[in-house]
Amino acid sequence: MQISPVKIISLLFFIFSGLYLYYAHQIRVFSFDENAPFNAKTFPIYLGYAGLFFSGLYIVLPEKKPSNVDLSILDYKKTITLVILMIVYGITILKAGYFLSTSLFLVLSYITLGEKRWFWVFTLSFPFVAFFMFLLHGLLDIYLRDPFLKYLGIIG
Repeated sequence: MQISPVKIISLLFFIFSGLYLYYAHQIRVFSFDENAPFNAKTFPIYLGYAGLFFSGLYIVLPEKKPSNVDLSILDYKKTITLVILMIVYGITILKAGYFLSTSLFLVLSYITLGEKRWFWVFTLSFPFVAFFMFLLHGLLDIYLRDPFLKYLGIIG
């Protein structure tokens, strides 16, 4: 009996989603945010449950057309580079702040994946992160500690 690569990947994603959900429940929120309908834990918790649900469906339901993956054509170099970028991003986000670290992570990820149009690389990184940060910080009043923007005087 041969196990499908899709089932193996789904099982790994199920385990990852379970760990993500566990750590999402460990997120500390301010006391005045605990009973709010949306706080720092809300989206990660729902994302963890969605990951468990969909990967569980892939594991349990039968495949209509089993897929054969040719492992020789997979690009392991890009995958390893992206994993290293994610680790560096996780390490630098507290020191550099959300805006700078996320924007640089996106720029380097786009370049790693082979995007050659510099307009799109920068348009989909810096302005996108700035807009998302405005939504979180300005409209939803979710405070993101950002030493870089504080140094520039943009946020207090």
